[in-house]
Amino acid sequence: MVDPVVLQKQKTAGASPTPTTQAERMRAAVEQAVAVAPGFLRGDADADHMANTMVHAVRSYLEQERAAGGDGAPQNAEAKALQGTIDELMACGSGYLAGRCDGACVARTMTEIVHEHATHR
Repeated sequence: MVDPVVLQKQKTAGASPTPTTQAERMRAAVEQAVAVAPGFLRGDADADHMANTMVHAVRSYLEQERAAGGDGAPQNAEAKALQGTIDELMACGSGYLAGRCDGACVARTMTEIVHEHATHR
């Protein structure tokens, strides 16, 4: 007989653990955008895709925050350090989607974010 607990552990062994702290959720959002950025910066993805990824990552983070009982306000020093990047992802992505900036602006923003956060992966 197969133990369902063992089977579930085997299924999720290769999966990323679910972020449990605010800073982990913030890092996961940043990493979602950083993962798409190299393809965008090479021209394999367009600015619409990059901007939508940025906005979706932040919205997902905020949904997770609300589900965890938070309001999105940084709760510790690590979260405070990541808040600027979260804000920039949303401002740049939504600004592009609203027609307030262009793809070159998105590329500059993502270049900076990749340089700042890719080493933390």
